[in-house]
Amino acid sequence: MELQWPLILFTTFVAWSAGLFGAQGAAALAGEGRRAQMPALIGSAALLAVGGVAVFFHLEHFERIFNGFGNPTSGITQELVCVVVVGALMVVAFVVLRRAAGGDEAPALPKWLAALMIAAAALLVLVTGHSYMMAARPAWDSLLGPLTLLGAACAAGPLTFAAIGAIAGGADGAVAGGAPGAAPARAAGRAVGIAAIVGSAANAALSVAYLAFMAASTASHTAVGYYFDPTHPTAGMVDVSALSPFAAGSLPVAVVAVVAALAPVACAIAGRKTGNWKVWGAAGALCAVAGAVALRMAFYSAGASVYLFY
Repeated sequence: MELQWPLILFTTFVAWSAGLFGAQGAAALAGEGRRAQMPALIGSAALLAVGGVAVFFHLEHFERIFNGFGNPTSGITQELVCVVVVGALMVVAFVVLRRAAGGDEAPALPKWLAALMIAAAALLVLVTGHSYMMAARPAWDSLLGPLTLLGAACAAGPLTFAAIGAIAGGADGAVAGGAPGAAPARAAGRAVGIAAIVGSAANAALSVAYLAFMAASTASHTAVGYYFDPTHPTAGMVDVSALSPFAAGSLPVAVVAVVAALAPVACAIAGRKTGNWKVWGAAGALCAVAGAVALRMAFYSAGASVYLFY
């Protein structure tokens, strides 16, 4: 299937935005990263906006997009509802942070809002991924699809927040609200650092599992039979071997997807060990995003339909 770059960018940036937004909530629950909250909020809003703009380039008549919102069961409607919910929570968080700003202490988010941020971010990513699950495309018809987007969010989000916290943290530590004057290398950011490691490891495992699933899904095309052309009676309607993400043409993309998914794990461990989140957080986040893009490229390359067989 032809690569759909607007949708690749849409899903990747939405996952990145949601991951960063959820990482803010996780940090707030742990009492960490107060000074990073506002810049991280601006960053997550900007990433969501970039993803929203990208999706319009997929539509030949983007002005007709609202025609699809009449069906509440459609994927685009459910995505819009989740985006609106996340956007509303971003506004609430912005208002809370602005009202709390101005004192000696960096502003904090209330626990109830932090919990809602995490839940809404996860729901947005899962709904976005679920929109692509369809029986007509065997390589897409798996919960691993939405879960890999969630994995990308869980890797890129905490690593991005860690990098932002290292830049904006100042005396309260690289990522969290550590003691003033404490070394940022180990004084702060336990929860975010652990989230970065766990999220990156989950993302790597899910990416490998989904590539394996896509490779195995080629058997679905063989099972439905062959197109019987009198002039080419033995020719299959689909070159099954070319649909695998490990086929010659797709293999480099699959390799990039795996390597770029493994790299954030090493970056998160290095960041946690050295405390240099400015370098390791940024590098890990960029690798996670690159891996998500590569995985979506493999996703489209393997996304042949069996609909025409019936």
